[in-house]
Amino acid sequence: MKGSGFRKIADAYHAAHNYRDELELKFYSDAASFQVTLYNLNYGTAINATKAMIEDENVAIAPDYLAIEVAIDGLNASQTTIKKAKTIFASMGIDGIFGRSDIAAITSDSVTAAGKLIIKLKNADLIEAVSGFGKGKYKFKVPKQKDDTCYQAYGRSWTFD
Repeated sequence: MKGSGFRKIADAYHAAHNYRDELELKFYSDAASFQVTLYNLNYGTAINATKAMIEDENVAIAPDYLAIEVAIDGLNASQTTIKKAKTIFASMGIDGIFGRSDIAAITSDSVTAAGKLIIKLKNADLIEAVSGFGKGKYKFKVPKQKDDTCYQAYGRSWTFD
């Protein structure tokens, strides 16, 4: 990890007065990226107890967003298509209702290209049709995992059934 600054980060993290072995930081790298997971050293301490309710409420939303973003990253598609899917998700969120014309406006593509993107998202089980908003309307949905994939963010992990 020479030159990355990780050693300085790890040294400062270990030197913190509230560091505990169960909060050991984790390193991960592959050919294209690297990741460091630093757990919140204040979580569960008396100092942070007053913020715990708000923090837990905010985190309750995060697993769904994270699961969808991870699924979009794993699409069997070009990087351009993945980028467009992320742009649509960032614009619409989980509960936003959209159709081909909405996607065309967001991505500056033709309605035909937007329709092809919808097909890819449907085949990946990332969107579902909704009723009551007109024909051809969709919204994002949390993908079902076929295994015990564990998602990590914000110093916590979630496993979806």
